[in-house]
Amino acid sequence: MLTYRFLKKLFPVTRGIEDDTIQFQHLFVHPLQAAAKGLFVPLRYEHKELQQAIENGAVAALWKKTVPLPAYVPNQFPVFFVSSPLQALTEIVETYLQSDEMENDKMTRFYLNIEGAHIEENHSYHIAVIDVLKQLEQRLQEEGGGQSC
Repeated sequence: MLTYRFLKKLFPVTRGIEDDTIQFQHLFVHPLQAAAKGLFVPLRYEHKELQQAIENGAVAALWKKTVPLPAYVPNQFPVFFVSSPLQALTEIVETYLQSDEMENDKMTRFYLNIEGAHIEENHSYHIAVIDVLKQLEQRLQEEGGGQSC
């Protein structure tokens, strides 16, 4: 299962509470996805998306270094600052698939599908983002790491 410690090794610049025992049951990219104890990876920075993710179960998030963190984010909420959330997501999946984190019975569920919900909401993503997400989903399914939804 993904943990705070695992992510801190990959992305050492953080804010909020530092607790190596935090486990992420879900990793998700769509802010309206119900994901208890989830790690949110925003691929867009629209108003209130992080707030929606927190309301839907995010207990931590990745955040692009060059984008100001919204004032509504609680001070204790763990944030991992990254250069590119999409590249960071790829790094998480690749490292997770090669790690000991997969050997225990508990696995993180990866919710990487953005197409249906965002199209309904009149949001759009660059086709390259969708392609990367599909490749990551396929990789997770092939390797049996975590569960891709």
